Amino acid sequence: SWKRNYFSVGQGGVQGMFTPRNTTSIAPSKGLSNEPGQNSCFLNSALQVLWHLDIFRRSFRQLTTHKCMGDSCIFCALKGIFNQFQCSNDKVLPSDALRSALAKTFQDEQRFQLGIMDDAAECFENLLMRIHFHIADESKEDICTAPHCISHQKFAMTLFE
Repeated sequence: SWKRNYFSVGQGGVQGMFTPRNTTSIAPSKGLSNEPGQNSCFLNSALQVLWHLDIFRRSFRQLTTHKCMGDSCIFCALKGIFNQFQCSNDKVLPSDALRSALAKTFQDEQRFQLGIMDDAAECFENLLMRIHFHIADESKEDICTAPHCISHQKFAMTLFE
């Protein structure tokens, strides 16, 4: 079966515990905290997707300039958590700075507010749109051709409903 080919029996041969035989990503694996009442699982899911996409992570690491929004800067908060993923010895990291920046950015729309659950797919999409805003502000969202805009270059960001 696929499980036999992909997983090996866990430590000490404990029945029911499996670990992957091979991990191909070079990204260190860490968890993100979601304390009771934080309701940050939607953000943590979107953040884990971005971190584990090697092409996004490497491209984002190379970006150095952006339109900074101070304490509501999603770009700065994302850079910070990515640095923690890479360098921290902690197994579980807080996503509080990014959660706070997201809440401040979308306060007028009452989206992604602290302590309130939200949609992971919409969070993912809005993170990409905010990255676009921070690095390719002069280009319109729907027709961006900026070569450094990873939101459009890596994800195409053209949505049809």
